[in-house]
Amino acid sequence: MENIETKQDQYLTKALLGPCISIVLAALGISAAAVVLPEISGDFKSSAMDPNLVVSTYVLAVTALILPMGRAGDVYGKRNVLIAGLVIFTLGVCAASLATNLQVLVASRLVQGAGAAAMMAMPMAQVREIVPKGQTGRWMGVMGTMSAIGTASGPALAGIIASSFDWRAVFWLQIPLALFALLMCLAYLAKTKSNGAQNTIDFKGAIALIIFLASLVLFLSDIKHGLDLSTGLLMGLSAFAFICFIAFEKRSNPPLIPMQMLSTIKLRISLLSNVCVSLIMMGILIVGPYYLTLGLGLTTAQMGFIMSIGPITAALSGVPAGRLTEKVGAEPATFIGLFGMITATAVMSLLPYAIGLVGFLIAFMILTPSYQVFLAGLNTSVMQDTSDKDHGVTSGLVNLSRNFGFVLGASLFGIIFWSIVDLNIGAEDVAKNVSLAMAGTFLLACCLVCGASVLLFISKR
Repeated sequence: MENIETKQDQYLTKALLGPCISIVLAALGISAAAVVLPEISGDFKSSAMDPNLVVSTYVLAVTALILPMGRAGDVYGKRNVLIAGLVIFTLGVCAASLATNLQVLVASRLVQGAGAAAMMAMPMAQVREIVPKGQTGRWMGVMGTMSAIGTASGPALAGIIASSFDWRAVFWLQIPLALFALLMCLAYLAKTKSNGAQNTIDFKGAIALIIFLASLVLFLSDIKHGLDLSTGLLMGLSAFAFICFIAFEKRSNPPLIPMQMLSTIKLRISLLSNVCVSLIMMGILIVGPYYLTLGLGLTTAQMGFIMSIGPITAALSGVPAGRLTEKVGAEPATFIGLFGMITATAVMSLLPYAIGLVGFLIAFMILTPSYQVFLAGLNTSVMQDTSDKDHGVTSGLVNLSRNFGFVLGASLFGIIFWSIVDLNIGAEDVAKNVSLAMAGTFLLACCLVCGASVLLFISKR
């Protein structure tokens, strides 16, 4: 029996190595590019285009396409879509490394993001398809670890490579990793069995969803500058695209999102909870650097080191979180993670203001493992309740809700934080004012995760 289990573990490790590397690369695509933006700006300083589009275009492509990619996996096979995603990602990286102007670089990042959408959507669906039910939790934890590794290693690797060579080398580095992941998928991932999904994709619904998400993301990125004609147009376009999407889904056969899936309150609340929790995780990445530099007076290098502790802790806690999920069950693990996040956000609203850096570190090191436990529990619970023919679209929905939370967090937490700062409470002391804003922001975050916990508890009764 032990020999059989060992052989099974070896098979799963080989089969899921390609998908695991795919997740690392998809996360690396965001964090590594952000670090080299100053060098890119310097090389293309004559361009009128905003260099920040190098990052935001990638995120936008991933967010808008992750659900269509999930449905494509159900229709055309998860292995095929993941392989296609790796090929598209590699082509985008090659084009980015050779870009002669900012316009080409941004277009290349759009292509790279399209590939990354498949690389994020398919691995979790692969876990649900090939991993025995009793081991699903640990592999969901592994997937969370891979994402954290990609996010944590991106800034460090990009900084070292860019300082030794130039920003193009950061893109060249991703090519051999993508090719290795592609070879592993081709060699060890078995062809997907037919899952009963109809051999069509609701392209009208997919286009409407892409327009809705793209306009909403752009609206949220512009709203921080105030309401004007452009933000009003984006808000109107987003609303119109959403109405069209709902109309298309009601008439399509099969729809991009089976409406009967969303008819269950459990799934709706699970996705909403994922949005809320992901919003908070992005919030700490947005607000934390301002608190550390303006509130505590740390240098940029010191701040970068402190902020890297979170992703490193997340990477180390991913597999234990998966093991915990297997031991106690998916739903109890979800609530353990939520309780940890309630504790962490409460601590984050109190201790940093009271005792400074030590308080921030304590809260941060409670927050990230709790998030990994929540993620492993929620992903396992949602995927176990899904029919075989909808694994891909469900994985896409879960990833979409997480990315949507990240997008909301990047905008809303910044708005909340600076709104509290602008109240001029203790304006004569900038550090104290920023610390108060930090406390107020995470007090609201604590209330948010408490609300998500209550709703999730009610939905599972």
